[in-house]
Amino acid sequence: MQGARTKFGSAALKSVLLRALLGLGIAVNVGFLLINLSPERPHLARRHKAKVLVRASPWRAAWMKANLFEEFGAVRDLDIELVTAGSFGEVAALLRAEKDRPTGLLLADVNDEEADGLREARAFVPVQDVLEPEELSEVVADYAPEAIARARVDGKLWFVPKRALVNVAAYLRPAVEDLYLHWEIDRKPIEAALKEANGIGLPKSYDLEKTPEAWDCFDLFVAAWYWAHHPAPWAGPDDVAPAPRVAIRTGLNSAGLDDLFGAFYRHGFKDADLERLDSPAVLDALHWRALLLRHHLFAAVDEQPGGVDAVPVNLLLKKRSVAWAPIDQADSLWVHGGARRDAEPGMTGAVDLDWASLPAGNSVELDPKTREPARLGRSFSLEEVHFWAIPARAGDPRLAFELARFVTQRGLQHRETEAVGLLPVRADIAQDYPILFRLDWMQRMLDASYRQLQRGSGDMPNDVAGKGYGKIYVDLTAAVLEGSPPVKLAEVRDRVAKFKRRLKNAEATDAR
Repeated sequence: MQGARTKFGSAALKSVLLRALLGLGIAVNVGFLLINLSPERPHLARRHKAKVLVRASPWRAAWMKANLFEEFGAVRDLDIELVTAGSFGEVAALLRAEKDRPTGLLLADVNDEEADGLREARAFVPVQDVLEPEELSEVVADYAPEAIARARVDGKLWFVPKRALVNVAAYLRPAVEDLYLHWEIDRKPIEAALKEANGIGLPKSYDLEKTPEAWDCFDLFVAAWYWAHHPAPWAGPDDVAPAPRVAIRTGLNSAGLDDLFGAFYRHGFKDADLERLDSPAVLDALHWRALLLRHHLFAAVDEQPGGVDAVPVNLLLKKRSVAWAPIDQADSLWVHGGARRDAEPGMTGAVDLDWASLPAGNSVELDPKTREPARLGRSFSLEEVHFWAIPARAGDPRLAFELARFVTQRGLQHRETEAVGLLPVRADIAQDYPILFRLDWMQRMLDASYRQLQRGSGDMPNDVAGKGYGKIYVDLTAAVLEGSPPVKLAEVRDRVAKFKRRLKNAEATDAR
């Protein structure tokens, strides 16, 4: 009887334990169910809201939110709203307003051209002010030296580098191959056109370089001449007749100013020459532009008096209507078609698209003794660097810095480059890009971009926008090219002198 009681008690205990374990299991499953209702935030902490100001189109902002910001928001209990602006000028206006009437901006996307004025207006908190001392060296080491140099002002780190854009030359390989094989049939008319301009013709040692990577201004002139005078079997199916096949950006817009001032710097322009409208570099650059226009070697879009920005030029390239044009990395992805499944269709036969650094500058004028260019320049491009900046009235500057670092980590910069075409500013990606990017065309685009940085790149002078020199030089270019563009350098110099006199008289009238 005692044994029966013991067995009964043991069975009852087991039953209680089983029920307890079953109840615990059910509770755990319910807990997991509740967690899985919101898997991105299992800790169920209180959500906070934050705004990030970006210059981006709606689709790009949506991509950034899903691929760059949502993970950080989930971990830090943030609902991140992207406030979009159509231009960096609009970004600057919003940041100036934010300083007086804060709306909750945590972080802002700015470019180097607007950054100085905003910094002087105290629209930012220096990044260095929210860093721990040991973090500074780590931040500096992660980004390319030229990006850090622009993010620093008077020895203090103000910004976290975000991305860069540099102009390179995009071209169609079949067009260059056709040119290289057949250009000699046009040597006589090319010589005649250049002899009218410099009294000699092509340089004594001239031979067309096989690759645009090694081109100078004479090579581009020869290419433009040949393409304009011969059928283009490599062009679009309805566009094979002879036509101008070189396009540039012109006018008072950011891309037009890049092409104009980039040409000046390729011919030896220095920042100190900005007030000197008749510097040799300016005269040589305008001389080449006048010759190309005089002989109708630019695509028709470039003959519009009001100028043309990047969009029409990119469209001509995408349609294969031009064989050579300057372009940046983001526009290159649009022309090519990119790597995203949801991207709009790019160029038909995009395998023909390639990139090179921009042609080296040299003068049309030749030395009478050597019959070689009288003045030699280099390859050069204006480079634009974008930063993450902490607004002066940001509620949590430290959180803003951590967000900027998160979205510029190696993996996310890699992802963003493949999706939208930024030029990465991380030092490790610049070093590893030949093995990091699996797509051959993207490697070639980045290779040309990094070569351009090595061969020559720099900032647009602040005074181009700040003191109105952009408009002055655009007006000067229009004055030189108006009517029948000049052929000889002396004619270019005379038109520049007349423009200077008109400008001086206008300034004197305004002063009165």
